[in-house]
Amino acid sequence: MSSYASRVDTPAHALDDSGGAPTASRAALGRGASLGELNSAVWRRGGYLADYVGQHLRDGESVLLARHRDALAGRVLELGCGGGRITRHLIGTAAELHGVDIASDMVEHCRRTLPSATFGEGDIRDLSPFASAGADAIVAGNNLIDILDDDERGRFLDEVHRILAPHGLLVFSSHNLACVPLVKSPLQELSYHPLVAARQLAGLPRRLRGRRRLALLQSFSSEYAIVNDNAHDYALLHYYISRDGQERQLAAHDFRLLECVDLAGTAVAPGEIAYGCHELHYAARRVDPPQDGDAADAAAAPGDRSFAP
Repeated sequence: MSSYASRVDTPAHALDDSGGAPTASRAALGRGASLGELNSAVWRRGGYLADYVGQHLRDGESVLLARHRDALAGRVLELGCGGGRITRHLIGTAAELHGVDIASDMVEHCRRTLPSATFGEGDIRDLSPFASAGADAIVAGNNLIDILDDDERGRFLDEVHRILAPHGLLVFSSHNLACVPLVKSPLQELSYHPLVAARQLAGLPRRLRGRRRLALLQSFSSEYAIVNDNAHDYALLHYYISRDGQERQLAAHDFRLLECVDLAGTAVAPGEIAYGCHELHYAARRVDPPQDGDAADAAAAPGDRSFAP
């Protein structure tokens, strides 16, 4: 990452658009709440269903789902199913499909429109209801895991490893660290087109409030960054990581990266940063140490808890 580490020093627009210090502190935002807690509170309120009911896959998603179709043919758990955008493309492949989302309106919509799968409310920070080795594949689209901080992300990967059967598949996406310098502040996002700018100005106070509330909680390093981007009017903080950093992170939690592609579905090779592509898509496999026959059988057997709580 030395080729672009300097690009992810704190950007000038990490401060609020007035040029002053942000008005909120971590203490004021929930007395030390974690990144996952802050972001989950936004999602739990609901109201974003219309943004997640599309039917089209991104090209990168299409490539990975097609290439790993066989691994997705068993029991599949989709985390952060949203309005079912990816779910509907998994239904024809998975023998059993269960979707989870923290927002009740998302879950109710999916239950109503996709009755061949099962759905439930849940928080990705607590996957304890799911059986060990109960899923053949786990899908987490829409940059879901980026709502977590570094420690929470590690715990999430450990839990995914537990839930997956031996050699199980993890498909997910994440924000690209190389694009942190391209993230704009609310004022920088204003269009020069009068009609577009007029619509943007109507929502500008809300976006500025989001930026001032969260700007102080941003952090930037050569390994990863926590960024208040424009998602849902600057209401969230997201984790950004490079392709190589993600591979190292996966390896640290006993996963082997199978491939990484950009939004167009083009392979991103080791050492490449995919500058300009704001999200990258990954497929990884659970790695298991060699075991004797009895231990391997025990590891492969689902626990007492249901695959779909």
